[in-house]
Amino acid sequence: MFKKKATSNQIDQGEQANTREKIEITLHKLQALKDKISELRCQCEELRELGLESKVSLCSECGNAIEPDQEVVVKDSTGMERRYYHMKCFQTLLK
Repeated sequence: MFKKKATSNQIDQGEQANTREKIEITLHKLQALKDKISELRCQCEELRELGLESKVSLCSECGNAIEPDQEVVVKDSTGMERRYYHMKCFQTLLK
């Protein structure tokens, strides 16, 4: 009978060791995912900054890119920018 208890204790210790290994593996995977999330957040922030720097407006009338010095911005009553026009396209619309 004593041998059965010793064997049972050995099995329990083996299961505990196996469980600890699984927990360590899971924690390692979790840390790797956290690192990837941090990298992706940095990349998103860089892309957002690039997007703000290189904002290219398209004319609502002709659809072509507008040079910064030729841009006319139409805003709604709340101040939100709604449409962008070339100076010439906007003048044509006013006529």
